[in-house]
This record gives sequence, C-alpha cells and structure tokens, in this order.
Amino acid sequence: MKYALLPLMAVAMAGVASAASAEVSGRWRVAGKVSSFAFTLTCDFRRDGDRLGGVCVDASTNNPKVNAGKSHVLTAGSITGDKISWTYRSSFLFSKFDVTFKGIQTGNRMSGTISAQGHDGTFTAARQ
Repeated sequence: MKYALLPLMAVAMAGVASAASAEVSGRWRVAGKVSSFAFTLTCDFRRDGDRLGGVCVDASTNNPKVNAGKSHVLTAGSITGDKISWTYRSSFLFSKFDVTFKGIQTGNRMSGTISAQGHDGTFTAARQ
C-alpha cells in the first residue's frame, strides 16, 4: 500500500515546484555586480508557460555612469522548475551587448550569475 502512494507523492511534489516557479510574475528588485560595476534594477516579469517576458529599469545610484530610468525589454527568458534566466540588450558608450542572468528562484528570492560583454558577475533579487 505504501508503494502505491509514491507516484501520488511525486506528482504532488512536482506541483509544489511548479507553483513556486509560477510566482515569478510581478516586480523584483535586482542587485548585481559585474567586475567592479555594481547596479540595481527594478524588473517587472510576466510569465507565459515556460517563457519569461517583461522589462528591467535601471535604478538611481550614486554612480554617474548609470542612466537611471533606462528601460531594458527582455529579449529572451525561460523558467524550468526553480531555474530562471533572462536576457536584455544594453549599451555603454558606442558598444551594444547582451546581459544574461541565470539563477535559482526560492520563493520571493533569487540569486545567480550574470554574463555581460565577456565579463561575469553575480546577482540577488527580492520580490517587491
């Protein structure tokens, strides 16, 4: 009898993982650092199945190189279980490049890595 419950438990646990990752839609505050460049974003995510869309906006900082209020529309995004990734196009001076975030979502928190123009960094995020 107890072996008959194992498939039901597996289905129930899969539902919990899907429900947790389904909660990615909404506003998130993202703090990251690539090389010596630290930044903060406000990202509004929209989930559509296993795809992620939305926009990230540069937040105000004390860094004059940051163009506060600049919007970055996501060009790619995906969600698989608790794994999340998104990419947007950015620019610095005359150079345009992709910024890619890959991480793990745990409830109202995320953390992971960033790749931008051949440089790597880390990020953390919290739901607002």
